[in-house]
Amino acid sequence: MRTFFFQLFLSFWVVTIGIFIGATVFFPNRDPGSFGDIKVSSEATKKELVEYAIARYRDVGCAGLAGLGNGFVLIEGNGTAICQAGLSEVEKDLVGSVLRSDSSAGRHVGSAYLEVTPVVLAAGGRWMILQRINSSRKPWFPPLPKSALPISIVVTFFFALLLTRPVRALSVAFRRFSNGDLSVRLPVSERRWSGLGGADVRSLMLDFNDMADRINELIDAQKLLVRDVSHELRSPLARLRLALEMTREESVVEPPSLDRMELEAERLNDLIGQMLTLSLIESTKELTHVERFTILEMLEELMLDMEFEAAARACSVRLLVQTEASAVEGNWELMRRAIENVIRNAIRFTVEGSEVLIELSEGSRGDLEGHAEELPFDARTLRVRISDRGPGVPSASLPNLFRAFYRTDSARRDSTGGFGVGLSIAERAVHLHGGTISARNRDGGGLVVEIMLLSAW
Repeated sequence: MRTFFFQLFLSFWVVTIGIFIGATVFFPNRDPGSFGDIKVSSEATKKELVEYAIARYRDVGCAGLAGLGNGFVLIEGNGTAICQAGLSEVEKDLVGSVLRSDSSAGRHVGSAYLEVTPVVLAAGGRWMILQRINSSRKPWFPPLPKSALPISIVVTFFFALLLTRPVRALSVAFRRFSNGDLSVRLPVSERRWSGLGGADVRSLMLDFNDMADRINELIDAQKLLVRDVSHELRSPLARLRLALEMTREESVVEPPSLDRMELEAERLNDLIGQMLTLSLIESTKELTHVERFTILEMLEELMLDMEFEAAARACSVRLLVQTEASAVEGNWELMRRAIENVIRNAIRFTVEGSEVLIELSEGSRGDLEGHAEELPFDARTLRVRISDRGPGVPSASLPNLFRAFYRTDSARRDSTGGFGVGLSIAERAVHLHGGTISARNRDGGGLVVEIMLLSAW
């Protein structure tokens, strides 16, 4: 019973069964089907039964008593059973006990309960009633109706499901928020005691909304700071590059340090450009300029540039197409930048003489984790898999691989390491297209990055 639902269900079920048992103990069933199916506890009722049985006996003899069934036996004050072939030894002992004590006596015999009760009629005369009550229950366990178990299960399941609904809503909201959906909020009633869970659950929902608002404000402030700083750096960087060009023109002998300065200026300009791109794409709530295009056409176009960059690092790039149905709907430029960043990252880290493999194939509905419930029944997906033969990524670093400015220790030591922004841009772009992106280490060394997109057929 690890979940709160099953703990609550079990608690409610035990309480419900306890209520059933208490009800059967304090309010026993008195629905008379026949005299032999009930236990008469009222003295007045017993007198009425005896008077009725005597009247029937006097009118039609033993045939009148036969209609009462074997569960009811009329006994004279001397212990003689009327219209009965004989009593069992246990029944005789009970009758004798009643004659001696002048009080009721009962005993369980197998699955039956026997009770002998003395009755004094208003007109005089002492009689006894022997009741044979069928009962399969043990004497220490109170009687329960057959419907008790299914009713208790249904009732407790319903209430447990109802009361844990706010908790499940909180759980879903936390998962969505942790997956990057910062807009998720919980509906909270204005009345303090309204809704399931009362004030405690309402307070918890309000705390979640306050936390989400605060985190959203901090992230927005961080994005605004990055964007403003990036814009402010563009002007002095442009002046620095202009000063380098003027120095080249004015110098008779070009200092070797100028090349180094220009290279670093280009790297800084590239970093600023990626920071602005990341800030822009993170502030985008939905896609603009949506069009229909094919991933295959995009990959073929990218191959021209990627082969050139791979040749510069003494490696190669190969495209393997396993499906022709590669149409998607989205923003061409945004998706192109996402796939390009992943391929360039693979080329940057793959070893010399190795191959970067790009595979385009058709996926399955379940590949879009977290989106399968929202997809049409006949939905199809596309898989773009980029594999390299680099050093791979430590297992502990895989969950952080798509965080902005995150780089593994090996990437920081390696001169080929980028700024840690490209994969973040790729992740955000893929999510805007309703897809997923994941990374895992490749058997034999290397990294595999897999992009799943919804196909437009």
